[in-house]
Amino acid sequence: MPDTVTLRPYEDGDEAFLLEAIPAFWRTHHANVTAEEARKDLDAWTGEGHTLYLILSHGEPAGFLHMGSRGSECDWLEDIFVLEALRGRGIGSAAMERAWELLRDQGLETMYLEVVPANAAAIRLYHRLGFTNLNTLTLNRSVKEKQQLGTETVSGLTFKTYRPNNG
Repeated sequence: MPDTVTLRPYEDGDEAFLLEAIPAFWRTHHANVTAEEARKDLDAWTGEGHTLYLILSHGEPAGFLHMGSRGSECDWLEDIFVLEALRGRGIGSAAMERAWELLRDQGLETMYLEVVPANAAAIRLYHRLGFTNLNTLTLNRSVKEKQQLGTETVSGLTFKTYRPNNG
C-alpha cells in the first residue's frame, strides 16, 4: 500500500472533498464544526505559511496533510487525516514519509509535530516513524473542567494528561 500513496498540493477542484473531510477530521478530535468553520479552516490552511496536500491512495482522495510554518519554512506537521474507511492500511504512515521526503528535498532537516499525551496510538505511530526527539512541551492552564486520563512526570514534576474538549 505505501508505494501507492502520494501527496498532491491543494487545487481548487479539491474543495468539495476537503469541505467534507475537515468536519470529519474535527469529529475525531471530539469537536463539531459548521460548514462555515470548515471553510475558514480551508482558507487558513491554504494561506500564507501553510501547505495543504491531498493524500491520494491509488490516485483517489484518501485524506489530507497540512504543513505549516512557525517561522521560516513549512516544517510543522499541523494536521493529518485519513478517511475512516481507509484507516489501518498504512496510508497515514506513508503520507507522513512523503511529507518528510518533501522537506528533505527542500533542504530542511527537521519535521515537528504536536500530539496530545492522551493519544497513545498516535504517539506510538509517530515514534515508530522516527519522531523520537522530545523538543518542547506544550502546557496549558484551563478554567474548564477536563476529563483526566492520567499523569506524566517530566523533570521530576507531575503533569495531568486529559482528553481534549472533554470528549
